[in-house]
Amino acid sequence: MCYVVHMLPALIVGALTAWYLGLRAGIIAAVVTALALLVAMFVPIPGITLAIYALVIAWSAAVYFLGAKITQRATGPSPLSGVMGQAASWIRKLKKHS
Repeated sequence: MCYVVHMLPALIVGALTAWYLGLRAGIIAAVVTALALLVAMFVPIPGITLAIYALVIAWSAAVYFLGAKITQRATGPSPLSGVMGQAASWIRKLKKHS
């Protein structure tokens, strides 16, 4: 039960990141956060736990406040769709002329 309480921030960071940036990014963020929290639990360096929690809070706030803007930019048309559209247009023109 003790590890679950310490790993709760990793689950929250992973879920928040997955919601805004996708499942793969959420899993990566959760794993990195969990590893950082494990390091903070077992390495006796003064201030490391506070620094890691500050980074977790900063990441969560950044994803929460900027996630919608990042998601809007990521859902636009990709360069590959423009190339595919141009190729389809050329094929239609070639079929029309022959």
